[in-house]
Amino acid sequence: MPDPRIWPVPAVTDTFATVTAVSAIVLAANPRRVEADFINDGDYIIYLARGHDAVVGSGQRLNAQGGSYHTGIDNLFHGDIYGIAEVAIGQGNTNLSISEGYKPA
Repeated sequence: MPDPRIWPVPAVTDTFATVTAVSAIVLAANPRRVEADFINDGDYIIYLARGHDAVVGSGQRLNAQGGSYHTGIDNLFHGDIYGIAEVAIGQGNTNLSISEGYKPA
């Protein structure tokens, strides 16, 4: 059953990140975050890490063309989320669709 303190989710921001072969923040820390969805919309595997640089082969794996990860009540994380694509440096990048639910100030 959803947590009544944050359900329904009061506000949402939909965005995207371009993920490359170099680890970078794909979603900045947000102490008001109540959920987040990540969907790999590209041709390369993406790995996500919570609170530290992402490393290929470690963390949350999102397969190409639709792999997804959800963070919510049971695994909520408010810190920076990093991403890295399994692609050679300079050989391409992939798109990561992001939807973040949060409590407004």
